[in-house]
Amino acid sequence: MTVAFFAKKSLAAGLSLASGHVRYVELERSGGELSVARSGEVELGPGIVDGEMIADVQALEGKLEELKSYIGGHWGAPVSLSLPSRDVLLRIVEMPSLAPDEAKEALKWDFEKYFPFPYAEAVFDLSPVDLPGEPDVTTSRFLVAAARLRVVEGLMEVTKRVGIKVNAVEPSGVPLYRSFKGAHTESDIITGTMVVSVGSLSSQIIVGFGDNGIIYRTLLFGGRPKDGLDSSSGFVAVAREVSSTFTYLASQFREMRVDEIILCGDYGKEELLKEELQKATDTAVVVKDPWEIWNIRGAPADRWGWETALGLAVRDLS
Repeated sequence: MTVAFFAKKSLAAGLSLASGHVRYVELERSGGELSVARSGEVELGPGIVDGEMIADVQALEGKLEELKSYIGGHWGAPVSLSLPSRDVLLRIVEMPSLAPDEAKEALKWDFEKYFPFPYAEAVFDLSPVDLPGEPDVTTSRFLVAAARLRVVEGLMEVTKRVGIKVNAVEPSGVPLYRSFKGAHTESDIITGTMVVSVGSLSSQIIVGFGDNGIIYRTLLFGGRPKDGLDSSSGFVAVAREVSSTFTYLASQFREMRVDEIILCGDYGKEELLKEELQKATDTAVVVKDPWEIWNIRGAPADRWGWETALGLAVRDLS
């Protein structure tokens, strides 16, 4: 199912799940303009989504009901939903030159070569991906996303009970990257981009080539101070992991150049974070606002940290 934007005014919505919060944004289009119809956020206490994995689906149901009440008692339809980043494994798989449907069928037989659970207990999808260097016409490369079936089924049961009509389910890193790259025209695409999203409890590092994310990392720390330390300790740790990601990138994708690091997330606007990243790398560090990239009016008052929810809502516009 896809969202169509042919009527005078249409709706699309994104619902992002992460450690510490669930965020919902609903967009409407009138003519050529996009604006926020409704948005809302509910904090998640400990033990609901822990370490970017769903830990208590029943408690999550209660929080979704709370969010539903906050936004007026009903959801927009349909809603694109994200799974927390560690509930999904992402792998680049190289196969003989095959169409996506053929590749998906073939991967069933080698599934456990790439993922630590059997095909019978999994739900997965794949998408063609471009990588740096000269393309090899004899092979195809796919970004494969796989999750445990019980996790997805449990979440789908909850969304059904709270009245959400689900349009699509994506790993959280995919819409996060889309929120910055999906609106670009071909002439705008630069060689490589690193997106660094720093939240309160976790952070994401995504390296992309053009419109495709090719490396997805989750860090189980963010900008919220802990153990008597201030935010700067978390920022230093993020910068260290960014440097490590560049080292890995150089060993695995030697022909790729990263032209910019985009800072975002709850702490994306923090100047100290930017300074730490600039110390750790020679790559340009910039702060970008996806609400401006997509020219969306009516962003939440605190517009930082909504990138994944926004990327879900614009899924069928990119």
